[in-house]
Amino acid sequence: MTDSNELPLDAVADRFRRAARSEPDWSSPSPGTWDAIAAATGLPGPAPATPEPAPAGVSRRQWLFGLGGLAVGGAAGLAVGWLTGGRDEIGDTVRRAVLTPLDQPSQQLGRAELLRRSVGYSLAVEVPGGLSNPDGYVEVWLINTDLTRMISVGVFAADEVGRFTVDDALIDSGYLIVDLSNEPFDDEPRHSGDTIMRGELRA
Repeated sequence: MTDSNELPLDAVADRFRRAARSEPDWSSPSPGTWDAIAAATGLPGPAPATPEPAPAGVSRRQWLFGLGGLAVGGAAGLAVGWLTGGRDEIGDTVRRAVLTPLDQPSQQLGRAELLRRSVGYSLAVEVPGGLSNPDGYVEVWLINTDLTRMISVGVFAADEVGRFTVDDALIDSGYLIVDLSNEPFDDEPRHSGDTIMRGELRA
């Protein structure tokens, strides 16, 4: 017997289909975020840029939902896999990153690994001792190596290891810089500019 508050998988999928038909409101990172990234990496700062357009025939929201690896979609996929008896095998590590503070690149606070899956990748972020933000939450981002684009891949819980589903298209497009930031509960989707640690995924 199921809980009366639980939604069947068909209802969850229907909500995603309805959401995909509307356009999202895009916003830029907080002022100074790109300058801080450029200073930390030693690369020149980028010119102002608009979000990368979605492929032809695909709305921006569909593109965002396809790349974001959102938790609800992942949970629905796991449920379907369990019901059908399917397994999404996690394979070898293909890239690794050492995560350090921007102002102390020699101090390792954590690490990240990109593991091949049967579809896409799994990004494993490990912070010994765990990590939390008492005034908000910790968000995990992937920043493009061109330093003009970034995307959130999820929220890092207080555990030592967080795992996030990443689409092939993100990695192929150069989203290889892992960034963990302190974020307040302000309903603002942009990066706050308060980076805790960062590192680039390298083969």
